[in-house]
Amino acid sequence: MSVGRIGNYETGVKACCMAPTLLLKAAERIVELDVNALAVLDRHGVVLGILTDHDIIRALVKSGNQLDLETVGDCMTTPAITCEIDTRLSVALKLMQTHRIRHLAIVRDGAFVRMFTLKELLEQIHQDDELEVGVLRDLATGRLAPNI
Repeated sequence: MSVGRIGNYETGVKACCMAPTLLLKAAERIVELDVNALAVLDRHGVVLGILTDHDIIRALVKSGNQLDLETVGDCMTTPAITCEIDTRLSVALKLMQTHRIRHLAIVRDGAFVRMFTLKELLEQIHQDDELEVGVLRDLATGRLAPNI
């Protein structure tokens, strides 16, 4: 299964902003969407970086509560770690482990499609495991005949 087939597609598509966006506006968007990160895009939809809730906290501490003029571009994490929409879940998990991140920007031919989170990945793995356990239980109790 690929990353493009799971998760909250509607919210993930909206989870983006532009680098010149004021940091406070981006923080409002994070709250509005109930997400922890936004992809930061250029005007062509190419992912420049990722803005996380942790980036905002660091900017707040660094600026001494003076975020009025801070932009997303000043605070975002770069480079953005991305994967293509057809990337297998196991590859996405390995990317997240390697880079110690919780958010991936999914792209198609280099353009942003949506955000993908570790939470979504783990929920899918859990659903797959529950399905497998259910099938094994049905086989063991004779409710489902094996294909031989």
